[in-house]
Amino acid sequence: MTTNNQILRAYSIKDVSKKISTPTGTIRQWEKDLNGLIHIPRSKQGARFYTEKEISLLEKVKEMRANNLSKDMIRMLLDKHIHEGSDSPSESFETPAPSASENTIVPTRNAAPSVQTPNINDLHAAMETYKQNMLSEIKDVIQTSQKEMIEEVKSEISQGTLQTVQGLSKSIQRSNEKRISEVEDLTNAITHASELTSETFETLAMDITKASEDTFEKISKRISDSSRTTSKDYKNLMTKVSQNVNEAQKEFRTASKSLHKDQEHFVDSMNQNMKDLTEVIREREDAFHDMVASFREAAAAKKDKKWWKVWS
Repeated sequence: MTTNNQILRAYSIKDVSKKISTPTGTIRQWEKDLNGLIHIPRSKQGARFYTEKEISLLEKVKEMRANNLSKDMIRMLLDKHIHEGSDSPSESFETPAPSASENTIVPTRNAAPSVQTPNINDLHAAMETYKQNMLSEIKDVIQTSQKEMIEEVKSEISQGTLQTVQGLSKSIQRSNEKRISEVEDLTNAITHASELTSETFETLAMDITKASEDTFEKISKRISDSSRTTSKDYKNLMTKVSQNVNEAQKEFRTASKSLHKDQEHFVDSMNQNMKDLTEVIREREDAFHDMVASFREAAAAKKDKKWWKVWS
C-alpha cells in the first residue's frame, strides 16, 4: 500500500503530446469528440492535468484512429471499456496545480485521511490487460463487419446480376422477335417489288423495242435527207472557199508589193537623212575648229600687248 505522501506524476498537455506523439490540437479534438467519456481532472486552482489513466485512454483512441475506426465506433468501444472498468472500486485523489518547473503533484497535508492513492503497477497491469482485450474486440468487430459487408455485397451483386441477366435475355428475345418480323416484312416487300419490277421491265422492253424501230426509221430518213443537203452544201462551200482563197492571194500580193515599196522608200529616206546629218556635223566641226583658232589668236594677241601697261 502506498502512503498519502506518495508523489503522483502529472503531465501537461504538451508533455502528453510528446509522450504519445500527437499534436495538442488533435488531443483537444479527441476530447471534444469523446465528451463525457474522457474526463480531464483539474486541481483546486482549476488547472488541467493528465495522469497515466487519461494518457492510456488517449493512446487507445490513437490506436483505434490508426485502424480507421469511425468516431461512433470509437465512442461505443470506449464507453464499453469504461463501464466494464467501473465495476472495480473507484479510487480518487486530490492534487494541487502542477508548477512550471516540476510536473509533480504533492498532496496537501490537510487532505482527508480517508483518501487513498492507486497502485501504479496494478493500474499499468489493468490498463495493459484492457488494451489487449480492446484490441481483440476491435479485431473481432472489424472482421465481423468485413464478413457482413462482403456477404451483403455478394448478395447484392448476385441479385443485381440475376436481374441484369433476366433483363438482357428479355431484351434480346424482344429484339430477335422484332428483327424476325422486320425480316419477314422486308422479304414480302422485296418479293412484291421484284414482281412489279419484272412486269415493268417487260413492258419497258416492249416500249423500247417499238420506240427503237420508229426511231431507226426516223433517223435513217433524216440521215438520207441530211446527206443530200450536206453534199450540196459542201459543193457550195468549196466554191466559196476557192473564191476566198483567190481573193486572199490577190490581196496578199498587193500588200507585199506595197510593203516592198514602203521599205524602199524608207531606206532611201534614211540614207538621205544620214547624208544630211553627216554634212551638218561636218559644218559644225569646221565652225568649231574656226572658233578654237580665233580664241587661240586672241589669246596670243593679249600676251604680245602686255608692255603697253607701263605707259597707261
